[in-house]
Amino acid sequence: MNTSSAQLAALLRDRLALRAWSGWVASPGSRCAPLIMAFQELPLRSQVVLDERSAAHWALGAAIATGTPAFAVCTSGTAALNYGPAVAEAFYQQVPLLVITADRPAALIDNGHGQSIRQTRIFDDHLVGKGLLDCEAPLEWNAAVIDQALEALKYGPVHLNVPLAEPLYEAVAPLAAGSLGVQSSTVEPMPLEIPDFVRHAKRPLLVVGQWNPSWGDPEPAVRELARKGWMIAAEPLSQLPHDAAEHLEDTLPMLRAEPDAVVTLGGPWVAKKAKAALAGTPHWAIGPREPLPDMFGALRARTHAEHFAALTALAELAPALGQVFTQNQITAKEVVGWSDLKLHSTIAKAIPAGWDVHWANSTPVRYANFLWGQGRFSRGIRHFSNRGASGIDGMTSTALGAMWATQRPTLLVTGELGFLYDGGAGIAYEALPALKVLVVNNQGGQIFQWLDGPRASSQLERHFAFRHARSVRSSAENQGFTYRSARDEAEFRRDWEAFVNDSAATVLEVYTDPDASETAWKGRFGA
Repeated sequence: MNTSSAQLAALLRDRLALRAWSGWVASPGSRCAPLIMAFQELPLRSQVVLDERSAAHWALGAAIATGTPAFAVCTSGTAALNYGPAVAEAFYQQVPLLVITADRPAALIDNGHGQSIRQTRIFDDHLVGKGLLDCEAPLEWNAAVIDQALEALKYGPVHLNVPLAEPLYEAVAPLAAGSLGVQSSTVEPMPLEIPDFVRHAKRPLLVVGQWNPSWGDPEPAVRELARKGWMIAAEPLSQLPHDAAEHLEDTLPMLRAEPDAVVTLGGPWVAKKAKAALAGTPHWAIGPREPLPDMFGALRARTHAEHFAALTALAELAPALGQVFTQNQITAKEVVGWSDLKLHSTIAKAIPAGWDVHWANSTPVRYANFLWGQGRFSRGIRHFSNRGASGIDGMTSTALGAMWATQRPTLLVTGELGFLYDGGAGIAYEALPALKVLVVNNQGGQIFQWLDGPRASSQLERHFAFRHARSVRSSAENQGFTYRSARDEAEFRRDWEAFVNDSAATVLEVYTDPDASETAWKGRFGA
């Protein structure tokens, strides 16, 4: 018995209506028409974003900032492939992102029909759940497929592929909500068992990685572990205040003693030197699902547990070591002259408490790490960055989606190449949220000037840094942002207040010199 496209779309809508969502984002298309018409009845915020790559990152940002799942829906064919970067980021950052791809019926694939590709397995390596609906199967069977796939959504991305046959524009006749029943599952709390090599360690180190605020406040448990004598290391993405932990990059080498066990909780972290410094240290990795990375080549134990519950239990169960952990501090020298470092230092001091800040890859998040270690940020700022896959894809879109979902004042600090790369972020049907985007224009990929390999090559400017003399103005205005620019510290300070208080989505492009910025960064500790 065949199921019509209108019936299948209504079924999916009714299954989604039984769960909480922070919103959904669509892109224009025809094959997805039954889904769009059905989803319009959901009492959720929605947005239409032209580019599917940007649309998926809008949904990603909504899920990250709220801790509540969001979904994106698109038409068939290559449109679905554009969801790939957001799916990969959601997988490694453990974000509850649902992507729904319309498809043609299986009989049409590989048989010369437009917008038809092999799309049932396109995200498989980066999913925690998947449901392949079938327009030739009964509604009850499809309902079970949907529910089973959505059960995994809490811990990462899920893909629902929906084959839809013509006609596509029939009126959607809704089914009664819950008429097919909901299979709800409960997860029993799992008691945390501390491995012997950690329990008997004399110098244990806890590394708190990227932490979503929706998981719970990590600070009380971290303070308790420090009181018990545990060493703590973190970055601003941990949501911890700077005085609660050792700075992973700058002060980790100053620990009172070399760790004899390391415990990792939370998501990815930036500091490469710390990973190298901890190589060979016996390691206990904790997280809700695989992969639990073996970052130091010495993984001795894995535990599947939710981050906050595990941290709370660890603070309670860990034995006291008889010495309170105190944080080390290394003070950077005063920044002289206009540079990326001076700009980021000025921004850090100026961001009001209560704001969300999204730090783009690759240099902005590293400046944030450094300045957090220097204690430059106010308490009450939430720090975000797409460090799951650590690409430059969709950074503006992620921040737009985050502010759209939360309505919290939000700042994105990004480079000009990252902003240009996500040039479809603001091409949305409804008005943009009043996101503030500070674009650091240092005429190329600054990170490559910091690295010996690219700098020593003859291809630094062309192939690595992509040196240029472009502005983001036309791209910003095309996306619907108002635009300002500053070329020195005086102009930046003049424009800052108007920029952050603008009621519209706004870009402030600030120009810096790449060579002066390299010198300031490499000499920040007086070298």
